[in-house]
Amino acid sequence: MIPVLFVLIFTGCSRQGGDRDQKVITVSIEPFRFFTSGIAGDNYSINVIVPPGASPATYEPPPAVIRGISNSDLVIINGYLGFETAWIERMLGLNEEAEVLRLADSQDLIATESHRHNDITHYTGVDPHFWLSPVRARIIARDIKDFLVKNDPDRKETYVTNYLKIDSIIMDTDSYIKSLLNDSVTKSFMIFHPSLTYLAIDYGLEQIPVETEGKEPSPSELKNLIDRGREENLKTIFVQREFDTKNARLIGDEIGAETVVINPLSDNWVMSVKEIAENITR
Repeated sequence: MIPVLFVLIFTGCSRQGGDRDQKVITVSIEPFRFFTSGIAGDNYSINVIVPPGASPATYEPPPAVIRGISNSDLVIINGYLGFETAWIERMLGLNEEAEVLRLADSQDLIATESHRHNDITHYTGVDPHFWLSPVRARIIARDIKDFLVKNDPDRKETYVTNYLKIDSIIMDTDSYIKSLLNDSVTKSFMIFHPSLTYLAIDYGLEQIPVETEGKEPSPSELKNLIDRGREENLKTIFVQREFDTKNARLIGDEIGAETVVINPLSDNWVMSVKEIAENITR
């Protein structure tokens, strides 16, 4: 039924590039808009697939979003977000003219398992949250700059200039996090959904997840988390705004920790990452 629905949606909604005043880039999540718009400037209109408040793990794009992709010249995706693995290939198959950038292809991915087939490494159980580490964000910005230059070489100078500005912002954020950590004895934190794995690895932190492999903790696991929280005197438990805070608040009440809602999907990447670092170290 789904393939038929896709065909009906696209009937009469094909890309009519000559009728559009501005070219369109579709990105999968809001943080990618931050990097893309900063580098592309006013040369492209940016379309975001996952709206604020929705989870990229379970999101099902409505017809309006699918039409947006059909009108896109360029598409920038993570490569391993839940909705991408379920939908993106079918959606891109109905707009074969669009050039696609998979940001995960340049990242040193964290995965539970991987295997090689010819010259390609295939990952399973991949953690897709690499954009939350400034170390990885610099790679994202570089790849977007190269992607834009490749597809619009006449504006290369603009894209390179804008990229250098974004890269400077990312490096300033990196320096800010390091300065916070230098002044803090706190090196571990608890989080409901383990979305800060790359940030933790790149900055010498320990992430203690409440949820593992998408599953909530069993009673015995919950007890172990409470015991560990008390032992390490943890004062903060992070929860993404898209998730239920019940178990996190239960642990927090037991160990005297505050439940802090974070927004890893914010379009203000700098503010989001800095606030996370500040809450870890305060």
